[in-house]
Amino acid sequence: MYRILLLLFLAGALHAQTDTLYTLPGATVTGFRDGVPGYRVGASVSTLEPAELELIPTGDLLPAMNRLPGVRFEQRAPGSYRISVRGSTLRSPFGVRNIKIYWNGIPFTEPGGDTQLNFLDINNIDGVELIRGPAGSLYGAGTAGTLLLATDTLAGRGEAYTSYGSYGFFQAGAQVQSQSATTGYQLRLAHQQTDGYRDHSALSRQTAQLSTRWTASPDRELTLHALYTRLGYDLPGGLNAEQYGENRRQARPGSAETNASINYDNLLLGITHNWRGDGRWSNQTTVYGTGFYFDHPFNFDYKRETNLGVGGRTAFDYTLPLGRSVLKLSAGAESQLQYRMANNFGNEGGKPAELNFSDEITSRQQILFTQAAYDLGDWRLAAGLSLSDLHYRVDRTFDGEGNTGITESDIAPVVSPRLSVLRDFGGYSVYASVSSGFSPPTLDEFRTNEGSLNTGLAAERGLNYEVGAKGARGTFQYELVLFYLRLDNAISTYSDARGTTLFRNAGNTDQRGVELALDYRPLDWLQVYGSYTWHDFAYDAYERGGEDFSGNRLPGTAPHVVNLEVTAGRAEGFYATVTENYTDQIPLNDGNTVYGESYHLVRARAGWRGRLGATRWDFFAGGSNLLDEVMSFGNDLNPQFGGRYYQPAPGRNWFVGARVGW
Repeated sequence: MYRILLLLFLAGALHAQTDTLYTLPGATVTGFRDGVPGYRVGASVSTLEPAELELIPTGDLLPAMNRLPGVRFEQRAPGSYRISVRGSTLRSPFGVRNIKIYWNGIPFTEPGGDTQLNFLDINNIDGVELIRGPAGSLYGAGTAGTLLLATDTLAGRGEAYTSYGSYGFFQAGAQVQSQSATTGYQLRLAHQQTDGYRDHSALSRQTAQLSTRWTASPDRELTLHALYTRLGYDLPGGLNAEQYGENRRQARPGSAETNASINYDNLLLGITHNWRGDGRWSNQTTVYGTGFYFDHPFNFDYKRETNLGVGGRTAFDYTLPLGRSVLKLSAGAESQLQYRMANNFGNEGGKPAELNFSDEITSRQQILFTQAAYDLGDWRLAAGLSLSDLHYRVDRTFDGEGNTGITESDIAPVVSPRLSVLRDFGGYSVYASVSSGFSPPTLDEFRTNEGSLNTGLAAERGLNYEVGAKGARGTFQYELVLFYLRLDNAISTYSDARGTTLFRNAGNTDQRGVELALDYRPLDWLQVYGSYTWHDFAYDAYERGGEDFSGNRLPGTAPHVVNLEVTAGRAEGFYATVTENYTDQIPLNDGNTVYGESYHLVRARAGWRGRLGATRWDFFAGGSNLLDEVMSFGNDLNPQFGGRYYQPAPGRNWFVGARVGW
């Protein structure tokens, strides 16, 4: 513990950068429809800006998100992402769950609860706003948090970039725009590929984004965002301890022979109308449509799915001055509908064989929400309430065993309230909040890969208590949060003999934590950043198969995580950045008998940026895992047979690249 405290002390005296990176509480945040500085929001909210997202160019959000306290972003294979916010890895064997995600105001999370974050290239994201903890009062289901992603206008007319790296890594992209007082458009193209560190772990992704803006009048604006993604990546699979020690770069036996992989074609179209009334009324309404084709050979079967989805979200805001105080009222609704045609075949040499079962699936979700924020000078009170409803309908039209028919699952409407009080001391504040979270089984938890329908799986319910302090004093900024989350009917993962991931309720959990972020800028060319996370997450009462796991640590969560970062450099000229992430040992099963190793992940980047004629250039080179640590990143939890816990991460690797703007 003393080493961690020492690192934190050094973080207060060691970090740097000219451009703002992780934006601490002074930034304006919008997650609770506030539009106020972050230190005046009674919640845990972190933001990331473009300079931070580009800091270590790996082609994804992983380095940037992992700097934030309380967050663990994992990459089980290139393109296979998993985000844990305050321990949500417990029910996320793959993909992103228990976190609601929006992209440019468009609901990116499916009504079934899953999020295909890998549809987005880093080129499609300019800003990140993360609410840690339940935010159901505005965003519905989810006890871990809400992630808001956005693109923005460029600094000039266009940009282009490319980078190369170890294991066949290559990425390139370009973006151009034209803006006027009433119209604008922006086109972004990106390509990324890699052979992967392990055998059978290649990735290829192409994205094309078109965004347009039309200002019809001073009080009305219409924006459109269209995104097309073609994505394919191999799944090397988990290794057992013997395989992990023998050859970390090997794939799970059988993965290459069966062509275990994920292949998507996805199209998303969203239109947003913003209206500002007489200075008191405003409205934002978004409607969207999406569709994707999914082709997924796995070790023991072969899935093909076609998905269509539509939805929308509207929110009205009313601001009422009351003497020296201000009352802001918000109310709105969100609705999503998804239809999926899903077929499951046998797998013969990576080709679909006989049909095992075929389903037509409908997922429907509605949210009604309201919120009031009352500014009383130095005091700020906020209260919110939402009503969520979710319904699944699975029509099994064919089953090799003859079990056809319709199965429905109605999650009873759930009320999720939130209340916070904040005291502003002029540039810094303290707050306390209590919020209720609700997280029903996702579609992939209700309908699992081997074809079973888990009708007995109950929804999680959580109650979160939180106190915090945040603000700035001169060149020093900070954020400190203490929380306690009581989760009932927690959902956890395990796997059967084939390796198919299954789900079960794991009783109650007690989740206590401390999250700290510090930012210090002693000189205009030097910035030091540090964050520390302490998570004490344990089962309260959980007994299964005659074994009592009560009091054991939750799988997938590190008790201690420390991030340190030092960046030196001005807006033009030479610059350098060094980052370190220390992650403590992670329990990988309910019995706490197997742990993932602790590690120090060191990254660095150095380069030169400046003007050459009419263009702006950034030339850079760097590396990741510079200590060549042996580590498993994105471990599998509770494998019932085979002990395939480990997803090895790359060893020492390098990259070079350049970016030009005009």
